Parts: sequence; C-alpha cells; structure tokens
Amino acid sequence: MTTLRALFLLALTTTSVVGCANATSQGQSGRPNGNQLTRVELAAANSDNLYDAIAKLRPEWLRTRGPTSATDATPTAVDVYMNGTLLGKADYLRDIHLLDVSEVRYWDAGQASARFGMGHPRGVIEITRK
Repeated sequence: MTTLRALFLLALTTTSVVGCANATSQGQSGRPNGNQLTRVELAAANSDNLYDAIAKLRPEWLRTRGPTSATDATPTAVDVYMNGTLLGKADYLRDIHLLDVSEVRYWDAGQASARFGMGHPRGVIEITRK
C-alpha cells in the first residue's frame, strides 16, 4: 500500500510540474519580446531611420539615466553594435535605414557585459542586418 501511494504522489507531482511548465511557455509565446524588435514591428513604426522607430516602439532603450559614476558626471547613452562590431552611441542609429535591418535587440548592462565585455553601463542595442 505504501509503494502504491508513493507512485501515485510521484505521478501527481510530475503531472503538476509539466502542466506548470507548459502553461508558462504558452503564456510567454503569445506576447512580443520587450528586448527585441522584428522587421515587421519596425516596418509598422512608419519611420525613416532606426532611431525614430526605436523612439516610437521602445523609448526606454534610448533614455539616459544621468551619470554612471560619482567621479564622472557625464551622462552616458546606450552603445550600438552591428553584427558584432561597435558602431558608437545611440545617435548612430539615425544613419541606419529600416530597410537594412532584420532585427534589433536590447541587452541590459549585465547582459551586455557578459556578451560584449565590460564598459556598457547603459546596455547595448544590437542590430542584425539583412
């Protein structure tokens, strides 16, 4: 009887865990990713350049939050990478046409440090070209 009860509890636990995992993945797949912009989303922004499109769709990516250190009062902006190469700060996005871009992704400071190395206190906007 004890073995039967243990098997029943094991089956119930396994079913509950799998059900929760499926519910979580289904809930996330239905909404857009806040750290990514696709070609379709960019086209819907109806903008001439990438900076204006991001300003409409994800303005928080472009905000500076003041100085990053007590010794340097200069506010910094997000860094821009394209295909693994550092292009500069956010103003460079004004020179990029939407037709040249297939995807844009934002990496916060921690993720940017892990992916691109130290020195990105405001994060990184990574552009993937066609």
